[in-house]
Amino acid sequence: MINRINAIIKEHGTFSIGELEHVDCSPCVGELGRYVGLVEEFSVGKAQVNVYMPSGFSSDPEDEYDMNYIEMEKYVVEEILRLAEIWEAECLQTEKRISN
Repeated sequence: MINRINAIIKEHGTFSIGELEHVDCSPCVGELGRYVGLVEEFSVGKAQVNVYMPSGFSSDPEDEYDMNYIEMEKYVVEEILRLAEIWEAECLQTEKRISN
């Protein structure tokens, strides 16, 4: 799964959750008390985790850090693969529109 994610990103570039159409939630890598870590930016080998306090008044992250895909739970990597495949499909659609 990780090799496939990396191949898609090498081919189509890094992406963030905000660039994907019809995707409105980020994979969660963990919770600690009132904080939740959401994976929101994807690059080769790693992703950026933004830490939020869902009950807070701001939509800005409290903190951020990088996490290697190999360190993530299998279900998170599966979700990232699904997102990467959506990214790939959107890129291919854009390339097709441009070539026409």
